[in-house]
Amino acid sequence: MPHQAIEAMIRFEERYGGLWYPLLGSNGMEHGLDGEATVYPSIDGWGFAGILDGDQTWTVDVLLDERTVLMLAGQPRIINSSMLQRLECHAQLAQVRGWPHVTLGLATEPGQEPGVAEAHLPSPDGEATGPADKWWGDDETVIHLELHKWWGDVDIRVARCFTRRADDLPAAVESVRRAVTGGVWRDEDWCGLCSHFRLPEQPCLPNAVQRHA
Repeated sequence: MPHQAIEAMIRFEERYGGLWYPLLGSNGMEHGLDGEATVYPSIDGWGFAGILDGDQTWTVDVLLDERTVLMLAGQPRIINSSMLQRLECHAQLAQVRGWPHVTLGLATEPGQEPGVAEAHLPSPDGEATGPADKWWGDDETVIHLELHKWWGDVDIRVARCFTRRADDLPAAVESVRRAVTGGVWRDEDWCGLCSHFRLPEQPCLPNAVQRHA
């Protein structure tokens, strides 16, 4: 075990130990070295268990350079370029999840990144963007392209279109369909933000639901 591993674990615990916040569900994101801290080698480098993802109900491992790895269905994948990028991504999602939105599905060949013509989208959000999450946004429209499944015959991504005004959603959806290429668009009838089924491309209006509840 390299001596840098101990330094990385101490640094992680000092910065993030005890941090907890909810994102999509009530379980929350728990940060910290729990129990007997163990460092282990992987194909992506030395790492340790530092985060319990409450939404996935699964451990997220932290590499010595603060990239994060999530293993689902026995397949590890680097999902964040740093802890700061992970926190920025979650902060952005928390900020816009109450906006009207539409969820699309995109299938690509395993390991293949879709092409993106950013001229059709708002400005890129570099601080929130990482290996599994791409963000673009302005004051009126925010686009989130998230890697959702990376095992099996194809990789699955979800593209979420958020707008302040529900009337602007069709234009945002059209922009995303024009901008993102290299995959096959598929019907997506589940909204992971609202935890309910709806017709493909049917808008979710969470704020409207809350106002009339």
